[in-house]
Amino acid sequence: MKKRLLYIFIFLSFISCEKQVEWPLQSEHSNLIIVDGMITNEKKSHEIKITYPVTQLNETPKPVSGATVLISDEDSTYQLTEHPAGSGIYKTASYVIGRVGNHYTLLINLKGKIYSAKTTLPQGYVFNPLQYAKVGNNGLYHITWIANTYNAERFAMYEILLDWSNVPGYQNINPDSCKSRLLYYTLPTIDVSQVFAPVVEKQYFPEGTIITETRYSLTREHAEFIRALLSETNWQGGLFDSEHANIPTNLSDGAIGFFSACGVTKLSLTVTP
Repeated sequence: MKKRLLYIFIFLSFISCEKQVEWPLQSEHSNLIIVDGMITNEKKSHEIKITYPVTQLNETPKPVSGATVLISDEDSTYQLTEHPAGSGIYKTASYVIGRVGNHYTLLINLKGKIYSAKTTLPQGYVFNPLQYAKVGNNGLYHITWIANTYNAERFAMYEILLDWSNVPGYQNINPDSCKSRLLYYTLPTIDVSQVFAPVVEKQYFPEGTIITETRYSLTREHAEFIRALLSETNWQGGLFDSEHANIPTNLSDGAIGFFSACGVTKLSLTVTP
């Protein structure tokens, strides 16, 4: 009995002597920049967003302003303009259209240092619209299917925009609370961490909701980038977590992120019974 009490006393002594330790974290790549941009086969203003890395959780990234940004292919070169000023968001003119099969190069000149990336714009494909079903007797719906999660040849990102701000009963509510954006992917692999990923909250919406579904064709390199990004974010915390690793990039040394080119197809539908 005395020996047991001695063990308990020693255990309590250990757990009662806790001390908070602050570990100063220093950025290993102080000159690193993060690039996120895309050109598509749509006639519009295409964007390249450039920021600096963050050192604190949930910190707002600082924009990289004052860079010279160019996108070129076999036929043309487009100089992007930072808009709004100081935002780190660089835009082409509104008439620019990417061409399927063309090879695109991104060049960034920041304080005399050059960063670059190359990609090819893949073909866009017609797709089947998503499916939805009614939930119980509350009059709301949810999405039941968007696309297959795996395809060995055709990789894609699906952007789903839901808008029920003009549905009767919701017109006097803040419009932003009546809209939602979902992303879904068809990738060249099937991962255990994806199959057993943490459960995400379902988005419910009423009859009359306008759904805009956009399919972005991905290159294999772009699909591998997204797969690695999901492995470090959305798929973490499930039954089978993956080992942490650096996310691949198609940018030159000193920059991370991804410059992509996508063939785009889209459709719109209205939720009906």
